[in-house]
Amino acid sequence: MQYIATAKEMKALEKYAMEEMGIPSLVLMERAALGISKEIKGYPGDRIEICVVCGCGNNGADGVAVARQLMEDNYKVDVVILGKEEKFSEEMKVQMSIYKKMGGNCFTQIPDKKYDFFVDAIFGIGLTREITDEAILNAIDTINSSGAYIYSVDIPSGIHTDTGCVMGKAVKANRTIFFTCDKVGLCLYPGKEYAGMKIKHRIGICEEWIEALSIGQYRITIEDCKRILKDYPSGHKGTFGKVLVIAGNHETTGAALLCAKAVMKSGAGMVKVLSNSTTLKVLRTALPEAMTENLDDIQKAPEIIKKAMDWADAVVCGPGIGTDDEAYKKVEAVLKEFPSGKKLVLDADAINLIAKNSELRELTNEVKEIVYTPHMMELARFTGINIDTLKTDLDHMMRVKVCNENGIYVCKDSVTRVYAKDKPVFINTGGNSGMATAGCGDVLAGMIAAFVARRGVDFYDGIIAAVSIHTFAGYKAADKIGKNSLMASDIIKEVTRILKSMEDIS
Repeated sequence: MQYIATAKEMKALEKYAMEEMGIPSLVLMERAALGISKEIKGYPGDRIEICVVCGCGNNGADGVAVARQLMEDNYKVDVVILGKEEKFSEEMKVQMSIYKKMGGNCFTQIPDKKYDFFVDAIFGIGLTREITDEAILNAIDTINSSGAYIYSVDIPSGIHTDTGCVMGKAVKANRTIFFTCDKVGLCLYPGKEYAGMKIKHRIGICEEWIEALSIGQYRITIEDCKRILKDYPSGHKGTFGKVLVIAGNHETTGAALLCAKAVMKSGAGMVKVLSNSTTLKVLRTALPEAMTENLDDIQKAPEIIKKAMDWADAVVCGPGIGTDDEAYKKVEAVLKEFPSGKKLVLDADAINLIAKNSELRELTNEVKEIVYTPHMMELARFTGINIDTLKTDLDHMMRVKVCNENGIYVCKDSVTRVYAKDKPVFINTGGNSGMATAGCGDVLAGMIAAFVARRGVDFYDGIIAAVSIHTFAGYKAADKIGKNSLMASDIIKEVTRILKSMEDIS
């Protein structure tokens, strides 16, 4: 597990380190500066010109410490201070006193000369207002247009730590050296793009202290997924789960095929697909491992669906079923007769139908373990919240929602987030634009159903493992064939390889 902090959480962590554990602020600062100066010193050359641009607070003090450490190794360094001395933090006063005694160059604006590197230390994690100071705006423009390699200290100046929003204008870094924990604003767009390559540096704060302060956001690793998806060497088909897929119609046979194939390739013991005759004709040829049953006779559908749900451990409903009367009756049958102790994944058209029909929404309250997998437009329909509002304030909106309703929400976007009551927010920091293609959501729905159907897998943990591995697979597929050519079926291929690699993790 890797924690992702807000500004408030990070400040609380630093306060704990200083006040409870007794680590002086200047010691933390020195460790932080060493991480950045070490990065720059890794580049060859004996005439490297460096400009460190600092604000008046502790982020600026970090920058001055970086400049001092570089000077010690005879690098050519200029420091630019944007702000008045009376606004200096106590740590900034100390760092500037040392720097001046060392004979360092200090300017109030960026000199008109060619630099190889800029170190951006203007604002840290405390920025909450839009930047209006002309000197700072001009400095950001100069840094961005310089052609130099740009390092940002902890977060690019101008990016909001908690939202990733640009506060008027922001430094566009090549690398951001962040300390102790990743920041939410470095994981969400546009902040993620402005950060460039992210590098974590430890400054003396222990993992146990982070856990003690209950940081509210996190991501997981392949090793975490391995722990979640327990293996059973002596297991049988039932051990690895029976999944029911209700998907597809005459125009969207691919949705059912991709979802069902993802179920099988994600390790489920058995899969059964309920759909129309057109879809099943294709599926029986393309995926002979799947069991099938025809839903053409909509009058018999509720009885068929109930019997199949009694058989299954997990049910996925929605991919490509449409939103007509027949689709409505299928979703209604699922929700009315959903068996206790089973797990339900609602995707795509099922979500759209529930959004339009309050009677279906009321039925969802009776399902104990239910997960919704909407993209942003579907989530807007489902919540009744304008999509622009959702995109700018998703975290607040979803935290309120999950506190008042049952269900887990996989909010799919360029950065997918998972919200569940009494759980920290899972932020899926991966993903790439190649995954914005038809069928990727069907694959994810199938993966979730397969993982949560396994014996011994916690419902929530299975969901976040599926989201993570889906993303890892998308990255690997894009690396092999490029983002432009990536298809949902390519993700399934990489899922199988990732699961195989997890078997090899000792």
